[in-house]
Amino acid sequence: MSNTASSSTSSGTAAVPPLSHTTLAEFSSDTVGAIWNELLVLSGQPGVCNLGQGFPDYAGSRVAREAAAAAMTKPAMSELNQYTLPSGLGSLKSAICAYYNKCYGLQEGASRKRAISPENVVVTVGATEGLFVTLHALAGPGDEVIMFNPGFPWYLNTTRIVGATPVLVELHGPDFAPDMEEVEKAITPKTRVLILNSPHNPCGHCYTKKEMEGFARLALKYNLFVISDEVYENVTFGGVKHLRIADEEGMFERTVTVCSASKLFSLTGWRIGWALSTPELLEGLSVYHGNTSYCAPSPLQHGLSVALEAEDGLFEDIPKLVEGNALLLGDALREKGFAITQPQGGHFLVADTTPLGLKGLECAKLLLTQAKVGVVPGIIFYFDDPKNSNGGAGGKEGADNDRPLLRFAICKRRDTMEEAVRRIRAMVLPAKN
Repeated sequence: MSNTASSSTSSGTAAVPPLSHTTLAEFSSDTVGAIWNELLVLSGQPGVCNLGQGFPDYAGSRVAREAAAAAMTKPAMSELNQYTLPSGLGSLKSAICAYYNKCYGLQEGASRKRAISPENVVVTVGATEGLFVTLHALAGPGDEVIMFNPGFPWYLNTTRIVGATPVLVELHGPDFAPDMEEVEKAITPKTRVLILNSPHNPCGHCYTKKEMEGFARLALKYNLFVISDEVYENVTFGGVKHLRIADEEGMFERTVTVCSASKLFSLTGWRIGWALSTPELLEGLSVYHGNTSYCAPSPLQHGLSVALEAEDGLFEDIPKLVEGNALLLGDALREKGFAITQPQGGHFLVADTTPLGLKGLECAKLLLTQAKVGVVPGIIFYFDDPKNSNGGAGGKEGADNDRPLLRFAICKRRDTMEEAVRRIRAMVLPAKN
């Protein structure tokens, strides 16, 4: 028996064994979790315009909500309150296929832009579970996973949890476009997966056709899998079109596309997403999906199937609202001296605080205390290089690497954004040192 198992407390009771090594390592690697939680709590206080966490303050798809309510309350639809098959409700999978095939011009038998059928779909409990089970299926100890810095924090955390090694490629402002030479330099014989995200969170960059072709060339040359996070796919600005890496020549077989009804229909609390890929890759993903959540909530799946079937491509004009919010907020921040990256899509706008002589976390707290506007500092989205540190988010033991960047959520009602802009314009910033 180990020393841990045989040890006892002063009262003679056997000591509780510690948590697993993986869990304890994750605790020690999370150097900014306390900052994130503190800001979320403060941003949720009464009287604060919360542009921090990226959830809408509007109602979300009326069609989906009404259909889900009917499934929950009408006796004739009671079966929709029970399990579905792990891969998802048949009507939702069919609606997903019809939507993507029409929206992106996918065709049966094509070598690229290949049509999807229900066997190419697994419904997950949000895109978060989709990412989690996909990384489990594709990578493990000894493998490397390339991701961009800054990026969505869950990429780093999930990669560590599955035992793989995150490899970071820096994105540079003001446009935060990927540099293909830097991506290729990051590839080693251990590289297994490349994580892509377009529109990008937090920076709002949308991959161009040339960039998609570059990613495809590298994936084919080095025999990589691609996980493509496309949760903001329907929110693009200024005529920019969302492009899918799975539609590039030779990429359908090596790509898992992760999508989110939470974002598509502005229902983040529903936690419904889906993964699109080949039956072979989805079979591997399903090993973990079936042992994690088994299936997504059935009545909500029904609501989304009805909403997808009825969708006219305008999404109740939410993309237009978000684009207008980006322009409104961007103008106000420029007036106050911030450097702005105008997003091409997504739910966020990033501002550089360097011209103000302020760091990101410092400025986030100033906005919260002076203007009662909640935002997220860039420290949350920048990661340590695992080769030079303990692998935590935020770099140099977290707060010591306070990047001069703020992320503003723009998926808000126009009156919310107008009030936030009024407060930002009225605040007095400290004189630059």
